[in-house]
Amino acid sequence: MNIESQKKIITLRLINRILNESVVLAEEIRVFDFDDTLVKTGSMIHVTGPDGEKFSMTPRDYAMYIPGKNDKFDFSDFEELIDPRPVNNTMLKLKMAVRDVGVTNVFILTARRNPVPVREFLRSQGVPDIRVFAVGTSDPQAKANVIKNEVTSRGIKRVFFYDDSPKNIRAVRELKRDKELLGVDIVTIKV
Repeated sequence: MNIESQKKIITLRLINRILNESVVLAEEIRVFDFDDTLVKTGSMIHVTGPDGEKFSMTPRDYAMYIPGKNDKFDFSDFEELIDPRPVNNTMLKLKMAVRDVGVTNVFILTARRNPVPVREFLRSQGVPDIRVFAVGTSDPQAKANVIKNEVTSRGIKRVFFYDDSPKNIRAVRELKRDKELLGVDIVTIKV
């Protein structure tokens, strides 16, 4: 096969991939939480109670914690990644999602404020540049709002949402009741 034929084949494959991605673009997104879903870190939430007592908890513990009225929270550990370790099975699902539906249809949704350490970690794991939404709050509704915006602005028909937090999963499941999202299939996967 000559060079000209090889170039045509490569071009046709590229066009086919672009066309396939644009079809998927209007159909499906896959959304992954970061902490305790894709990565385990040494980052802790530091709490000071109303009596001055201090303690720390993991993101998983915090997801289940019911805050006291006068608790004060310090999330400064989450400005960087402390001792990051990938959650291999979910990281593999992320890579497969990028392969299956393309980089424009897969994104990270994190309560962290700063997306830069997340992007750097993903690159170190061989994940192509995908969007990272850093909502800067642990309020589950913030994640649900990002998903709703993506669905309504892009005409998405199916959402796969991977998260370890029951509160976040509940908030995203509640989107099924939203009249603007009737007919959208929302699948939540607890990891």
